[in-house]
Amino acid sequence: MKLANANAIRAGVIENLFTHLKDYCEEDCGMIASNSFNFPVVADDGEEGWVEIVVKVPKGAKDEEYDGYALREDFTKKTKEAAEKKAERARVAAEKKAKKEKKKVE
Repeated sequence: MKLANANAIRAGVIENLFTHLKDYCEEDCGMIASNSFNFPVVADDGEEGWVEIVVKVPKGAKDEEYDGYALREDFTKKTKEAAEKKAERARVAAEKKAKKEKKKVE
């Protein structure tokens, strides 16, 4: 994508997001760079922090097209694998705990 097109698209998306969050969600938004803005947040326990939103129109590597669909698929695959590994660790831990409890009873 041409730089001029990317800049125009990025500016439009930022304007839309910024306006939506400010006008409809009543967030205290402020620009912090040409491609990003932030707003303060407060957690349920009263802890304060910030949300920063960065908008970019990526380009592919030299001589390579940016493939957003492939990135989505990779992310889905990685998160699924991570969830499976976490579940396996929990299963193994539960088995060890059960074995330990059984030994205490005996």
